[in-house]
Amino acid sequence: MIDQWHKEHVDNAKFSLLIPSWNNLPFLKLCVDSIHKNSVYAHQVIIHVNEGNDGTLDWVKENSFSYTYSAKNIGVCWSMNAMRKLVDTEYMVFINDDMYVCPGWDEHTY
Repeated sequence: MIDQWHKEHVDNAKFSLLIPSWNNLPFLKLCVDSIHKNSVYAHQVIIHVNEGNDGTLDWVKENSFSYTYSAKNIGVCWSMNAMRKLVDTEYMVFINDDMYVCPGWDEHTY
């Protein structure tokens, strides 16, 4: 079911952010940009690429994110379970690929 995976270590990561995505690259980029721009702490970003017919898998690899990949859409539940195996932190956060995190979103949650 999972065709590929890759794990990147993030020093001092507070949360592992699990982001399933299904051919939604423009919104995924905006989501990840908001995480980098608006987080107080470092976080491990883990992305599950469902299909990736829009270039998502290439973008994820180019940016060295932890990821899992399935050639077919396996849905959110299977995606979350696949990503769980790559978690490096004590806490996990589920983020949809079309979400935007606000400045300091993580400051008072850790």
